[in-house]
Amino acid sequence: MKQSYKKILKASFLFSLTLFFLYLAFRGNDFGKLFEVLKNANYLYAIAGAFSGIIIGGYFRALRWRYLLDPLKKNIGINNLFSSMMIGYMLNSIIPRSGEVYRPVLLANKEKISRAAAFGTILAERVFDVLSMLVSFGVCLFFFKDKLSSTFSQYNLEAISLYASLAILVFVAILMVMIFNLEKTEVVIEKITKKILPEKIHLKIHGIFVKLLNGFIFMRYPKYYLPILTFSLLTWGSYVLSTYLTLNAFAINLTLMDANLVLTMITFAMTVPLPANSAGIYHLFAVATLVNIYGVDKEAAFGFATVSHLLGLLGLILLGTYFFLKENLSMKNVTSQSISKD
Repeated sequence: MKQSYKKILKASFLFSLTLFFLYLAFRGNDFGKLFEVLKNANYLYAIAGAFSGIIIGGYFRALRWRYLLDPLKKNIGINNLFSSMMIGYMLNSIIPRSGEVYRPVLLANKEKISRAAAFGTILAERVFDVLSMLVSFGVCLFFFKDKLSSTFSQYNLEAISLYASLAILVFVAILMVMIFNLEKTEVVIEKITKKILPEKIHLKIHGIFVKLLNGFIFMRYPKYYLPILTFSLLTWGSYVLSTYLTLNAFAINLTLMDANLVLTMITFAMTVPLPANSAGIYHLFAVATLVNIYGVDKEAAFGFATVSHLLGLLGLILLGTYFFLKENLSMKNVTSQSISKD
């Protein structure tokens, strides 16, 4: 009962936060003008943008995931990777971050590999995603320093970017030391967990942690570095193209580099795990970037934010649902899965 109360409270808070951000994004719009903007948009461009982000970007991400998983099992089929990923994204769209746990579990069940190790590759994936965002932000700072500084004058963006990059690099460096000295790392982990935890829990936590580290085992093999980097760049590039095409759907004539800045700001917003694929905060950051940095009409900016978010959300839900039903899965089965059940 207490657990159910906590879940309801959390869901209510996240929903309220979503509505609050939507209100901030909606505020000040001329709804008559907004309707005209939506009516006159070129939806072929918008659909092409959604296709680029969801299908092409998803395919590149699946290929990158295969290289992360390769030390655990060679040449996992792209169909299993893509379907597991889309089911995970569909679940994320309904319950924030739920798909991050179920996606590796689903793939591990199909491919008979460790669930915890597969989950470790998702953590590795997130590290690459954050690095991609920070590198993109660094490029944006170089090209749009004056615009960004004047818009966000109260923040030292260069310092924030530098410290965030250093934190990620330190984290990666520590991981590399641990991975290249896996046996010693295991001994250290065992000593620490044994001291602070009861025997039964210590053995379980120790086992899961070691298996999670195995999700980063690709770091021991330099042959994986170039393909992982290449597919990370291709994934980000497909998202930039998606943003660029959808901007053109609303006659917002910006360059690919401008679209990269819009994407970077939206991606930063989406690190906040809100329902419906970070609805509200997505709209707020998209509108703020287009209006404050590029002087785009608020209605056109909000039209772009609404359509790009809605098409992305619907695309992920429909595609994920298709694979979910095709593989005869159920929500009961989803909620009962755990990475600890290896």
